[in-house]
Amino acid sequence: DWTSDDRPICIVMGNEGNGITEQMRSMADETFTLPMCGFAESFNLSVATAITLAHLSAASKDGQGPIKSGDLEEHEYNCLRLKGLLNSISQPKVGPAVLLKEGIVLPEAIQWV
Repeated sequence: DWTSDDRPICIVMGNEGNGITEQMRSMADETFTLPMCGFAESFNLSVATAITLAHLSAASKDGQGPIKSGDLEEHEYNCLRLKGLLNSISQPKVGPAVLLKEGIVLPEAIQWV
């Protein structure tokens, strides 16, 4: 288990075959592996990343732990959230068109297409 000492952290995920480079490993304060059982030899990168972030998130409660609340202003957070939601629509031009039809003009910060 990893414990936070309130320093910023950077997580570097290696590929399935070789992991991280020796240069990266030598610069790391800590390294870890994800234990597995079963027939697979390794998790793919997206699964390994999801497991790692889920563990860090679960360890972060009440402002304690490795993941801290962000410092985005509410407006910036809402813009990023809206952009993400609009980008998740299978037909990218539908979301902005619906908003425009309702008289909602997207701010410059959200223009993406």
